[in-house]
Amino acid sequence: MPDLIASEIMSQILGGELKPGDVLPTEAALAESFGVSRNVVREAIARLRSDGLIETKQGRGATVRPPSERETFRVDLSALEETTSLADLFELRGILEIEAAGLAAQRRTEEDLTRLQAAIDNMAGQQEFDEKRLEADAEFHRAMGTATKNAFLATIVDYLSSRLKETTRATNRIYRDGDLIAVTIGEHEKILAAVKAQDAQAVREAMQGHIRGAAKRLGVDLPD
Repeated sequence: MPDLIASEIMSQILGGELKPGDVLPTEAALAESFGVSRNVVREAIARLRSDGLIETKQGRGATVRPPSERETFRVDLSALEETTSLADLFELRGILEIEAAGLAAQRRTEEDLTRLQAAIDNMAGQQEFDEKRLEADAEFHRAMGTATKNAFLATIVDYLSSRLKETTRATNRIYRDGDLIAVTIGEHEKILAAVKAQDAQAVREAMQGHIRGAAKRLGVDLPD
């Protein structure tokens, strides 16, 4: 729901319905309008802020930023309907997450391992992804980013993990083998085992296999 609400507000901003300097309705008003909790709205607002579309100031609320100030990197969810954009996203993931995984293996703590295992545990229970399991999948990648102990890298991986939900939703619609959760968990368990062993090379290979596998399940072939 945060993704959907953020996408709707983003469309209003990019379409000119909400103009630079306009103040968004309050969290309470947005929650009532969309029929969701204020926590969901708060997360949607946080994503719009990370996209550079709005800024929040104490006592004023969320304000639409002018285009000239929207310098933050962002992934347009609507563009992910195109195979080329999907390939670009998975290629970017490979560049970032494979090396991030190597750092995570070297720098992880017991707390990081617990968080990674909890994310895998929360994915189990059925054959396809629902919202709970989508969040657990994203949480695994966020936890890998945190384990790098590099704040900038963790922030980028955190941002990308929220966009991964959309690619997983698409995979959920087209994947027909009936074992999507099991396959994904298996790939994650292989990554976690290498992180536990602090084997940087093994975890890079495991992450590469996971990213290539995820791309292939979506019909995207990455170059060697």
